[in-house]
Amino acid sequence: MFRDLADLRPGPVGDVLVAAGEAQGRIVDSQVSALSESAGFLGTLAVMDLEWDGSGPARVVAKLPTTIPANQEIVDRFGYDRREIGVYRDLRPWERAPAPRALAHHWDEATGRGWLLLEALGHAAGDGLAGATEEQARAVVATLAQLHAAYWNDPRLDELAWLPESTDPVVAGYGTIFDMVWDLCVAKLDGVDDALGAAAAAGRNWFDVAVDEFSRGDRTLVHGDARVDNFLFGPPHGAVALDFQLTALGRGAYDLAFFCAGSLEPELRRRLEPELLADYRSALGAAGIDVPMDELWRDYRLGHMLNLPNPVSALAVVEPTDERGAAFLRRNAERGLAAVADHVPLLG
Repeated sequence: MFRDLADLRPGPVGDVLVAAGEAQGRIVDSQVSALSESAGFLGTLAVMDLEWDGSGPARVVAKLPTTIPANQEIVDRFGYDRREIGVYRDLRPWERAPAPRALAHHWDEATGRGWLLLEALGHAAGDGLAGATEEQARAVVATLAQLHAAYWNDPRLDELAWLPESTDPVVAGYGTIFDMVWDLCVAKLDGVDDALGAAAAAGRNWFDVAVDEFSRGDRTLVHGDARVDNFLFGPPHGAVALDFQLTALGRGAYDLAFFCAGSLEPELRRRLEPELLADYRSALGAAGIDVPMDELWRDYRLGHMLNLPNPVSALAVVEPTDERGAAFLRRNAERGLAAVADHVPLLG
């Protein structure tokens, strides 16, 4: 029903919100504001301000398919939209951890297209280009721990056909994608020094080990795209998780590695890593989950190896929506490669 912003008309939007039990009456006026400031690499985001003859939400966030053909090809290949709709439809994360409530959603299996109408929380998102602050980092780790604890070894996760695990071709295949796009990434970075290139090659060699180890042992719902601009910050939750397109079944430490690699400047990451991992372990412990610290560190380091193809391939093939988005993709790759260089020697 909602394929692009022009489809977000008062009548149809009002109808789906009423049908979902989120409103009564009809929308008499609406204003649609697209979010394009480096947002929506793999989707189209908009805020809708609504005036009702009756009652209903004054503001909603609409998430629609991307309108960029190259990015839509990526979304379709890896089932990103299908995963996100599945999270909101089948797992309802807002009932267990800080996440926006889905007011209405739809998925058309025949076309592979869907949409979401989410509650608008009014908090500010993080700045992926500038990177997370220490306070934001601690808030994100607390939210990730809450999300992971809520789905820790949940048997329902094994039954969801749309939820891939680390050995699934859509995840394990990223190693081959790294091989295909590494040279293009290097070109977009205007070259990398020999030490960084050697670290990336070593990290690639650990990728398959990470795939194997992350398919065994304790597993949970992994956010998969835990960068600072996919969180809203403010009371009472601290950090609210957005964007579940890359959700997977795996080891929770992957999200920690992904966040620290992509959202923290290297010097801040190096200083905070021991504290953030200790905070995460403590939060799991408070939920009755005991993860030995040495196991957590190994998972965290392997998480950087499993994550390696993501910033590399994103810089190489994702079409940015604006100059700020292009700058973010470059900075994200630089941070990710620095994290691999720091941690690959420590894997033995």
